[in-house]
Amino acid sequence: MKNIFLKAFSFVKDNPSIIYSLVLVIIIPVAFFINTFLINSKYEADIDKITQRKAVFVESLVNNSIKSQLDDNEKLQFSVTEIVKKNEEIISLSIIKKQKESDGFQVVASSDASLIGQRQDDSIQNSIAWSKPEGVALLGSSGQERFWNVTKNIIDDAGEKKALIAISFSLKDTDALINKTIRDSYWILVLLILIIVLLISNQARIFGYAITVTKLKEVDKMKDMFISMASHELRTPLTAIKGNIEFLKEKKEVSADKESKHYADNISFSADRLQNLVTDMLEVSRLEGNNVPMDMKIFNPNPIIFQCVEELKIQAQEKNLNLSCKLSDDATLIKADESRLKQILINLIGNSIKYTINGSVDITTSIKEREFIITIADTGIGISSENQANLFKKFYRIQNKDTENIIGTGLGLWITLEIAKRMKGNITVESIEGVGSHFNVHFPIAKK
Repeated sequence: MKNIFLKAFSFVKDNPSIIYSLVLVIIIPVAFFINTFLINSKYEADIDKITQRKAVFVESLVNNSIKSQLDDNEKLQFSVTEIVKKNEEIISLSIIKKQKESDGFQVVASSDASLIGQRQDDSIQNSIAWSKPEGVALLGSSGQERFWNVTKNIIDDAGEKKALIAISFSLKDTDALINKTIRDSYWILVLLILIIVLLISNQARIFGYAITVTKLKEVDKMKDMFISMASHELRTPLTAIKGNIEFLKEKKEVSADKESKHYADNISFSADRLQNLVTDMLEVSRLEGNNVPMDMKIFNPNPIIFQCVEELKIQAQEKNLNLSCKLSDDATLIKADESRLKQILINLIGNSIKYTINGSVDITTSIKEREFIITIADTGIGISSENQANLFKKFYRIQNKDTENIIGTGLGLWITLEIAKRMKGNITVESIEGVGSHFNVHFPIAKK
């Protein structure tokens, strides 16, 4: 138990913002309780006033109906009995006359037969009611039942006080209604508290998720920083390795010795692979960190396309592939980063050359629905529909017998698509396995 308390205290200490939730758990239910209590108290007080007025009103009606019968006690008693029978809210009703020979009072008619003829010389309520025209109303109780005791003068038509009428008016039905309302309001309060607790417990869970997400973001940020730092640190020794290897390969002793030349070529090849991987990882880190500067300009893309094709002609010739370029004569303008467009084309055309065993790679341009489209069509190994769905995902590479000897990181197409999207462009692919592929680079036409 102690360990649980210490862990909870430690968690709150490490995450002080959760105190807000804990305060809400206490303050909101207490506020609801106080509000409900005050509303119910005010409601009860208002109901008591209403029932008091009702009791006085009923007594006035009874007063008027028996005023003419004050001189006949038998008729008076009969009327009292009938009135009580017909009104369930009237607990008791008595007619009290003041005695001439003394200051006392005597009951002359009553719903309680045992009170008839009884003297009430020491009744303070009767004395006060006799002296006050508006009468007296006192709240009383018997067991769990409350009632109003109202005592008032009976005045004849000449304005003379003839007797007192004392009525006990039950609050049983009213109290039952009040208690039901109070019970309902407290049940609603309990339900609201449960909802609040559930919401706050859910908030605590979300708070835990938020902490996890924050930590994941920190880890992700540290990962990006590490990749960026590692990539920068690796590029320097890689450059030195490549420089030294190229220097060795130019040595007559190395070029003359087939074994030495073989090892030097292997080292150079591996250094190139490692450098490509480092470059791709650095580019991914920059893209994910939204740290890729774009020099957006409006220009004609044809010269850059032609330049990319010229740079890759030697690579195509080494594989005996026909690399052609047929560009539209329209001086269409797009808005993009020239160097990034070149990066996209070098990657896509280079991929087509890499995955084409024999045949050709053709680059064409077209305009469709206010878009400038660059198409790289090859007669390579093609891509299945399943592989097309995952083609632009990070680290995804097509795995089959045709690609097992082709090196790559699985990052090139993801990087290429991300760069195109950041320039408001897109890349789509159409391919048939064993026939070839068409990669289409889309850019909106810029307004002149």
